[in-house]
Amino acid sequence: MENNNSESEALARERIRRMLLNGETLKADKTGKLIPANGSSGKDAIKIPDGDLAAFYWYERDTELLEGEKIAMAKFFPQFQLGKLRNGKMYWVGSLSPELYRSNKPWYVQAVYQHNHPDNSNYGGSVRIYTIEPNLEKMIKRSKIGSIPHTLHDEEGQIYLCTANMDDVKAGRVVTSAASSLAWAAKWISSFELWIGGEISGDEFGSHGRI
Repeated sequence: MENNNSESEALARERIRRMLLNGETLKADKTGKLIPANGSSGKDAIKIPDGDLAAFYWYERDTELLEGEKIAMAKFFPQFQLGKLRNGKMYWVGSLSPELYRSNKPWYVQAVYQHNHPDNSNYGGSVRIYTIEPNLEKMIKRSKIGSIPHTLHDEEGQIYLCTANMDDVKAGRVVTSAASSLAWAAKWISSFELWIGGEISGDEFGSHGRI
């Protein structure tokens, strides 16, 4: 009897799977069980509106935007590789080499798309730039530089660069992208190296790049 029940349940799951994948019109009864809309059973069941379930990730909702991001990155930063974190966030990782004070020591950075990309409702926008090497947290701990201008902290306390102009973010005028965020990061890195090297002051570095 138990085997028969298991087989019946497996057949029921397979039937639902086929209906979902085939995009059939369905009804849901009061228990939440799905049944064919044109079937004889379930007269009190409600018809489910046609359409797909909402995509959670921005790159699933807007494939054209994703392709645009790939094209821009291939043109401006071809050394970066696309990947995906376990939480579903997509990212680009690669190196930038201004070679001002770190000769032959590139900066390895990661541009991480947030789930709400593209968005400008908060400082930094929806593409966060993290420095992998050098590690800014370690640099702060072993030096006396204190806080670093134009940096923010994420939900886990990790430092990332504020790569969106404050005024534009407030006004919602700029649509962030990995390429534009990395371009700003290149400016930030050069300013940072000049600051560490004593070529510009902290006030000059802190004036949002107006140097």
